[in-house]
Amino acid sequence: MSEYLSKEEIRKWRSSLERITLEEYAARLGKVIQEEKHDDSLVDSVMFRSLTSMSVENYAPKAEKIQTIALKSFQKEKEITEKNNIKPVVKKEEIPKKKEQAENKKKESAKVKASAKQEKESISYSFKKSLTAREQLVFDHFMANRNTIVYAKDLAKILELPRDYVYKYIKNLRSKLNEDILQNADNGGYLLKV
Repeated sequence: MSEYLSKEEIRKWRSSLERITLEEYAARLGKVIQEEKHDDSLVDSVMFRSLTSMSVENYAPKAEKIQTIALKSFQKEKEITEKNNIKPVVKKEEIPKKKEQAENKKKESAKVKASAKQEKESISYSFKKSLTAREQLVFDHFMANRNTIVYAKDLAKILELPRDYVYKYIKNLRSKLNEDILQNADNGGYLLKV
């Protein structure tokens, strides 16, 4: 008979309802717990060295006070905000171009509004509800291009939105118009019939 606990005896200890340690169980049977077998694997040797070198006396956990943690986080946040606040260098030539583009957009929208107002005065449409600002822009564009096909990509440029969001305004405009004058064109796009 062996002086060490067998696997079967260890299984019995695990399944027993008694609350005793494995050492106590082995002593009751008059046996000893077998030490772990050491093999020459790399993982075992590294783990054994790290465990032996890290004794209780040498191991001292780094205890930081809350104040030091708060100061470190405050400094890190300050660095991040400083990086984000740095303005990119813009060439002097680019500034007038951007201003010209913005002015051109304003002029184009003013022309569209002016022509739409003139045409609105000659033809009046009634709405069930008042239009929002973007719906009004869409309607003005339709009025400026009456009886011609208007595509969603054109409306997307006017609204400065992705094309997918334009369809919502077309749908809302159709629901707010009293007459059914906004129709789908045969080859795609929309048509305001007068």
